[in-house]
Amino acid sequence: MIELNKLTVEEYYYLLNVLGWKQPSERLLRISLENGINVKYVLDGKTIGMARYVSDGGYAGLIMDVIVHPDYQGKGYGKKLIRYLIRYLKKNLEDDEQLMIQLLSAPGKQGFYKKFGFKANKKVAEDGMYMWLKKH
Repeated sequence: MIELNKLTVEEYYYLLNVLGWKQPSERLLRISLENGINVKYVLDGKTIGMARYVSDGGYAGLIMDVIVHPDYQGKGYGKKLIRYLIRYLKKNLEDDEQLMIQLLSAPGKQGFYKKFGFKANKKVAEDGMYMWLKKH
């Protein structure tokens, strides 16, 4: 079952831990969860996947932190999370409006996102980049 905007800090940390991803501070994570759109997949009472959408509040946003626990990968849960997010975002558009959704694909996962209509186009943008900024 997919739940909208009910992802907890503990569930988020659990899924990041499973993949060995860097963990943000609890303070910043709480702010992120309050200000973005998040979905989680719950199976037998256990959160096995999540995805987040962050936005400028207008026409542009970013899908990020698409995670499915390794024990459940390849079984369609990630597809269900992305489909749910896309349907939710589309439902909130007015007639003839367009929303630009961006994402940074994990290595080797571009094919997964192409199934939903995402395109990799060097004329539009070079490879995605990121940095972690830390106050010393």
